[in-house]
Amino acid sequence: MNDKRIMKKGQKCSYAVDGMHCAACELTVEKKLAKSPHMKNVNAVLGKERVFFEIENDVDEDALITEINDAIREHGYLVGQENATHKVDYQKLQQGFLYALIVIGGFLLLQKVGLGNFISGDTLSLPLVFFIGIIASISSCMAVVGGLVLSISSSYAKSADKTIPLVFFHIARIAAFFVLGGVLGYLGSLFRLGPGFYLFMSIVLFGVMFVLGMNLLDIFPVFRRFQLRMPKSFAKKVTGIESVKQGYMPILMGILTFFLPCGFTQSMQVSAMATGNFLSGAVIMFIFALGTLPVLSLISFTSAKLSEGNRSDVYFRTAGFIVLFFAVFNFYTSLVAAGIILPLF
Repeated sequence: MNDKRIMKKGQKCSYAVDGMHCAACELTVEKKLAKSPHMKNVNAVLGKERVFFEIENDVDEDALITEINDAIREHGYLVGQENATHKVDYQKLQQGFLYALIVIGGFLLLQKVGLGNFISGDTLSLPLVFFIGIIASISSCMAVVGGLVLSISSSYAKSADKTIPLVFFHIARIAAFFVLGGVLGYLGSLFRLGPGFYLFMSIVLFGVMFVLGMNLLDIFPVFRRFQLRMPKSFAKKVTGIESVKQGYMPILMGILTFFLPCGFTQSMQVSAMATGNFLSGAVIMFIFALGTLPVLSLISFTSAKLSEGNRSDVYFRTAGFIVLFFAVFNFYTSLVAAGIILPLF
């Protein structure tokens, strides 16, 4: 008896995807599966934790599932026929909490001796912004940007000037974050109606960072529905650029990374707007981009892939607790600044 199930051309299917926690995850899954000769019209949906697609060529279902998982496993995702019951791994959650406590303890110590806020933005201290950039560069949110720099690196691998396009990409990216961060700060100034504006933007920033942190912890899947996102169609066009070898493309791709879906980037963009000042907004996004530069440069100039270890569950839990702490800490300082509450220490 043959138990194989053959999926026919034109058949519309979907699989449950385990491991997605942000809009960038959708793009990563879609980009990987779009390379399969057996699938087309791939659409990953974070809120439903599923990927939808149409069969391009007849294929055995078990073979297709194996092919899909081979393509996305290194990025921390797995597919199955049915959505798995959501389970919280309390051991990894505990480990992440302990690691986060070490980082938070170091931050509070620096804060106590006056070094944690030696340079201050209007919404977040700049050392904190830089630190968030470092965290972001190791997260799956940056896997999309990492994919772009790898595509540039591979496209110019045999060229005599193979490092020049990568240098242009990173310079363009940092410059774009500075200029566009300034634009956001200026736009914030247009809506500055009084002292309540800063408090309002602080509440928005708290909400963005809180949702990001909860999604990283992966305790309550419902928070996946509330994450801010750029239109997927725009992000797919950016990540789908194939003519990388045109002279201007590395520069254009560096600029467009400002608009890619990343919860960390979006929280910093809200912070930049909250400053209500061109220069302050520009500096916040510039420092954030600098924080992401070391890891992205490593990926660029060594052609190294973001390792599976960097996507470990413990890392995500650690990052989630750190993001939640800074969300609460920043909101607390905003309430103190507004005179709503008295400082606790």
